[in-house]
Amino acid sequence: MTGGEQDIVGQVERAVDRLAHRRVGVVMAAGPPGRVHTASRGDTGRDETPDARTLFEIGSITKVFTALLLADGVVRGQWRLDTPVRDLLPAGTDLPGRGGDPITLQQLATHTSGLPRSPGRLGLRENLAYLRTGADPYADLTERVVLSGLRDVRPRRRPGQGTPKYSNLGFGLLGIAMTSATGADFGELARDRICGPLGMPDTVTEDLMTDDQRRRTALGHRSRRRGAEPWPLRGIPGAGALRSTASDMARFLAAHLDPSTTALEDAVRLTQATPPSGPGRMGLGWHRAGEGTLWHNGGTGGFRAIAVVDQLGGSLAVTLVNQTRGADLPTFRLIRGISS
Repeated sequence: MTGGEQDIVGQVERAVDRLAHRRVGVVMAAGPPGRVHTASRGDTGRDETPDARTLFEIGSITKVFTALLLADGVVRGQWRLDTPVRDLLPAGTDLPGRGGDPITLQQLATHTSGLPRSPGRLGLRENLAYLRTGADPYADLTERVVLSGLRDVRPRRRPGQGTPKYSNLGFGLLGIAMTSATGADFGELARDRICGPLGMPDTVTEDLMTDDQRRRTALGHRSRRRGAEPWPLRGIPGAGALRSTASDMARFLAAHLDPSTTALEDAVRLTQATPPSGPGRMGLGWHRAGEGTLWHNGGTGGFRAIAVVDQLGGSLAVTLVNQTRGADLPTFRLIRGISS
């Protein structure tokens, strides 16, 4: 092991040690491709220490996969970034615009659609149930409910205008549009178009999990002593339905450091670029943290996750936690330390 590799190992191990003090379980993987070190501490909730093959809910990091599916469809010629969303949705779906402008696929992928943060179906009752018992507030939210609820949605501004305003509904709708257009469900699209080509067998939706993957899945926690139900997010899977492992996520992020090594090169590069007339602080799905740094975090009822790609430093970092206490700042500090 070289001195540089020893330094990466030491930094990752120390970062995980600090995180583990206040989290049920944590897995961290960081470093340049080929020299990524993975460390873990704590408990999966099954009296086992998590490892690189433990599945966690990754929540909104799913949005980066959804955006990559969008870009892949553009490369395949199935749709364009400026295709109106209503053109791909089931016939009869009422999706209002504002100012006479239709909402486009690009606007959904850059949070500039003007749509609200969450589907209107979610309210105080669902959120109180989660706080009291850990119940999944999205459990009764089906695709049919999401689509029928669009008739009551009023975009808060003209599509494409202003700064990004985060919308789970927007990305959920993007996923629905692509599954409607292709006839495949979201989990199948992610498996066949992204996870298969990139060699990521453990990145799946809940419905496609094998018995072995279920045994390797960590249990979510609201706190050290309070559990939380899984969030399958079947109604809006494009917003946050994927589960993954540190091993799979490291492979995914490595593909973003050198897209030329993958069969998805053109699509990956499209997600990393600022789209035409799009907000400079975003690619498709990805947020930017300064020049050359792409990131996205995620959270569900019992999990937190963050993924970072430092293109200038040539390093990646992912942290997965089975508790609602995140690790965003420690992960950014780690990747900056490794890249310095």
